[in-house]
Amino acid sequence: MIITERLILKPYSLDFAEEFYVKFQNNKNYLEDYFSRTLSVTKNLKETKLYFQKKIESFQNNEGFYFGIFLKGIDELIGHISIREIDWTVPKGELAYFIFSDFWGHKYSYEALEAFRDFCIGEKEMVRIFMKIAPDNIASKKTAEFCNFEFEGLLKNDYRKRQEVLTDMLLYSFTG
Repeated sequence: MIITERLILKPYSLDFAEEFYVKFQNNKNYLEDYFSRTLSVTKNLKETKLYFQKKIESFQNNEGFYFGIFLKGIDELIGHISIREIDWTVPKGELAYFIFSDFWGHKYSYEALEAFRDFCIGEKEMVRIFMKIAPDNIASKKTAEFCNFEFEGLLKNDYRKRQEVLTDMLLYSFTG
């Protein structure tokens, strides 16, 4: 668990799989561009629980670290943050996050990203974490820059939006 001034980041648990499922489905119109694989394996509550179980096992095996982002005090799920594709020989990994649309505009992403970055660099002793951000995702670019991630370059034709449209991605990284 990671605690900030306004947030609690909790490792995935079946305790909040149903809340995740409902909120994820309610936000699928904007999440399907960059979390389409997650949407494809969380079409119902049963699939979502299986997805959560795999992410819990991934955490236990140090293959990836998946957290729900909760508002402190009221314990409401407002988003997700994770690091995956971990290469322990460096060590490095790819970070991804989202905040559900009902909670936009409060800079929760800044707070969550800073805390999670520090967890990855400090507790997990990673020396490099990176994010791929769509060029049109102004909010995520601002968040990355605010949290001292450096722009490294453009990855041409790097991602299939909605698993169809090929798009470029911007590479941002933080090195500890």
